[in-house]
Amino acid sequence: MRFARPLPYGLPYGVLVAAALLAGCRPGTAEEPPLAVDAVGETAGRALVAEAVSAGLTARDSDGQLVPGLAQSWRVSDDGLSIVFRLRPAHFVGGRDVTAADAVSSIQRARSGQAGPAARDLLAGVTEVNAPLENVIEIRLSTPQPEILELLALPQLSIRRRGTRETAGAFLAGPEPVPQSGERAQVLPETDKAAIRLRRNPEYFAADLVALNAATVRPLSAEAAIQRFNRGESDLVLGGGIEGLGTARVTARRDELLLEQPRAALLLLVNHKRPPLDNRQVRLALQLALNRQALGQSFFGTQAAAPIRALSPANIAGYQPPQPEWSALPFVARQEQARRLLMEAEADTLAQRLSLTVAVTDSPADTRLLEPVAADFAAIGIDLKLARRDPASHRKAVAAGDFDLALIRRDTPIDSPLPFLLPNLCNRNRHGVCLPEADKLVADSWKAPTRSARLSALAAAEKLWAEDGAAIGLVQPIGWSLVSRRVEGFKPNPTGSHALRHLSLNPARKLLK
Repeated sequence: MRFARPLPYGLPYGVLVAAALLAGCRPGTAEEPPLAVDAVGETAGRALVAEAVSAGLTARDSDGQLVPGLAQSWRVSDDGLSIVFRLRPAHFVGGRDVTAADAVSSIQRARSGQAGPAARDLLAGVTEVNAPLENVIEIRLSTPQPEILELLALPQLSIRRRGTRETAGAFLAGPEPVPQSGERAQVLPETDKAAIRLRRNPEYFAADLVALNAATVRPLSAEAAIQRFNRGESDLVLGGGIEGLGTARVTARRDELLLEQPRAALLLLVNHKRPPLDNRQVRLALQLALNRQALGQSFFGTQAAAPIRALSPANIAGYQPPQPEWSALPFVARQEQARRLLMEAEADTLAQRLSLTVAVTDSPADTRLLEPVAADFAAIGIDLKLARRDPASHRKAVAAGDFDLALIRRDTPIDSPLPFLLPNLCNRNRHGVCLPEADKLVADSWKAPTRSARLSALAAAEKLWAEDGAAIGLVQPIGWSLVSRRVEGFKPNPTGSHALRHLSLNPARKLLK
């Protein structure tokens, strides 16, 4: 058996508490002001609140590293096909004990798709979940999948009391007073455009180590969040992506703008059902035509925005994305080859230029990102038109296959390339991407004897989809946050995990602004 690295769960929290005490900001005191958090967009707001009120078998510390959660320890079998968790004593917010049966019920709920299709898909390697003892859970796998431990730290896999939405997280959400044991149970809230109030949960198993007594979370546009931060109306802006980065760079203090490189990719989806994109040579010409290195540097202002030449980013642990054969060619040679491919495909762009429509959101950042892309395509005789929609309408258009090309962002919450690959399966998209050979490689990967063999199968599938033009990789985006000098405990990390329970406030530092 291999045992989890021993790490007292309270260690990261203890460091934060010590800092808070030294700053004269004792956790839980009535004098402590609430932490004012603005989340960029409704999705980021929902995720932040869900994480605050949830607790899973595992968790992440302030560095984004995996640590015990409701499970105080775990043990992995030598063949990697069994993980046994031992629960710590803990209570739901209504006062009931957290049991192994609750954990089994929560994981089975996610396996059935009730926690969303992404969680269901990433749990495809789970063959059985059982509770041999009241405080012991066993998860059995079809293939070694150590990243399942990361998955169990996500809010979607949080432990709920059976038959309810009752959780066991560090905070309670909503305007109601904090309930005592036996009173009405707190449930996962739905985030809207109003601020969500969070208060420390007294039933949380490490409540005495949570430095914040209260916080507010408000979902806003990037520009509105930046303005509020610069006026001193918020302490923290989280979830920044391609929108607002330029403004934040110009207007915020240098030591308050923090950047990180998430496991994410900006891509152009390609509709294989629409001419001329139904021709593989045309799709390859589009891939060849782009100067990705210049794109990342010009848009994000840093070489850390790495090119995406296939479908996935390069910072997934243990996984090396495949590199297309053309990636070693100079940009000028690639564009010349792209022109030849178009001519061979009987798309004579000298006689009549091609025109393609790109679906984007109505964010100005999307338009700016597509400007250099449009210039590269124009050089080989293809003109782009932008179809701008609000974010919800854009998502619907992408899901329905209503586009020639579509700008999207894909992320992975764990060290796995699957979120970049599964949408390309024949039965997972409505824009004509279908390679049975690649589908078989993914299916076979769930039976691989080792993680290395599984990732090799996934890399082979990614190469097939990339060569076929399932999507055109652009660049790995940069994430950003604005962090007030009075916020302590915030650390950029590739997981983008910034749990409020790791943070503390030092009101005295506000005078240093």
